[in-house]
Amino acid sequence: MQVTVTGATGTIGTAAVQMLVRAGHQVRAFVCQAAAFRGRCPEERVQVVEGDLLDRAAVAAALEDVDAVVHCVDFPAREFALTWDATRFALEALRPGGQFVLPGNVWVYEPPAGGRIGPDHPKASPARLGEVRADLEKAVTAEGGTVIHLPDVYGPGVTGGGLHGIFRRALAGRTVWYPGDLDRPLEFLYIEDAARALVAPLGRRQARGADYTAPGYASTTPREFVALVFKSVGRRPRLRSLPLAWLRALDAIHPERRGLRDLAYLRECSILLDGTRIRRELGWMPEVDYADGARRTIKWLRAQQRLPE
Repeated sequence: MQVTVTGATGTIGTAAVQMLVRAGHQVRAFVCQAAAFRGRCPEERVQVVEGDLLDRAAVAAALEDVDAVVHCVDFPAREFALTWDATRFALEALRPGGQFVLPGNVWVYEPPAGGRIGPDHPKASPARLGEVRADLEKAVTAEGGTVIHLPDVYGPGVTGGGLHGIFRRALAGRTVWYPGDLDRPLEFLYIEDAARALVAPLGRRQARGADYTAPGYASTTPREFVALVFKSVGRRPRLRSLPLAWLRALDAIHPERRGLRDLAYLRECSILLDGTRIRRELGWMPEVDYADGARRTIKWLRAQQRLPE
């Protein structure tokens, strides 16, 4: 298939490009800066198209004659309306019969009373940002697109977010400060497994208009995960709980965090995804366990920092 990946320079976008190439697809990367993308993904088999995601004509050109688009575009919370525009332009530009795949997250879900949640769990987030995101996903599936909900991802190439910080601190022998309860059940997904989940719907009719949840390898806790990361660098774990009150104060004053204030409830509840439907219909399940994922990530970080093994 000929597939365009929008937002291909981002973490999820680059991983999707690499997985599509590995699966034998013809890949076109739509990016703002070609040089920045090539710095992350030097794969010569990828056609790179430079342009503005908010330019309707540029989006149409990037999606011309393709069979599918993996839409890895997500503007910052304070600019989320731009995500709507970019998504609308991509849906309009995709040829009739083409497939549209959108990565999703857990923001949209109502906090569960217990157990794992699947794609039929109510999208009744207490956060305004979660409500808006749910409306976006509804618009995508109404047009025959596919939404794949993912937990937080980690691994080689992931350079943002709290999980990346855990690896950097472990490598430096510094204490990890993790928000809230250190024994709260959580799950994370290795970046290659996340990319496989986004590629899995391609060519499958049953995925059109569908919503899937792609869980992490297994349930873990911050304490267990951090211990594995430190073990992968040969150190004893150094972990402290970061009081949620401190984070709430930071959310109130930091411009970059202010737009995410109403998602603070996610630091206190456990949202674990159910992979039954995606395994049954698309044949996907996570493959990389946390110990192996931690080792691979540390190896990549050491190479990036030119540190000895």
